[in-house]
Amino acid sequence: MTTKRTPGNIARRRRIADAADGYPPRVAVVLYACVQPGASEEEVVARLRRHAQARDWLVVGEVVDHTSTSTPLGFRPNWWGHARQLITSGEAGGLVTTSRADANFGELEEWLHEHHAFLSELTPSAAQGAA
Repeated sequence: MTTKRTPGNIARRRRIADAADGYPPRVAVVLYACVQPGASEEEVVARLRRHAQARDWLVVGEVVDHTSTSTPLGFRPNWWGHARQLITSGEAGGLVTTSRADANFGELEEWLHEHHAFLSELTPSAAQGAA
């Protein structure tokens, strides 16, 4: 009988194996940016990547939505289809974004807490012009 391993199960097994080998666990995160339609995402994602790398976090996904930051998370297709799934499955334990406004943090805080995940944002000076 063959059992299909879910991404969360694979991530959990990897953490167990690393712990058994004595490797310190790396925090897995998903990068999330909300970029105004027509704006370039490359610079924003590069800053998020540097933020995660400086903390030795493992980036398991880079997700960008091209919409206004006032758009609720439930109406952002890439949040719903990609970033949210990485946290729900346990593949990512944190969300890295340019600002709380990009993540529409008001509706996200409790959800992250329920999934034992955290939010890390770039400092306000580094996030200027990102949204």
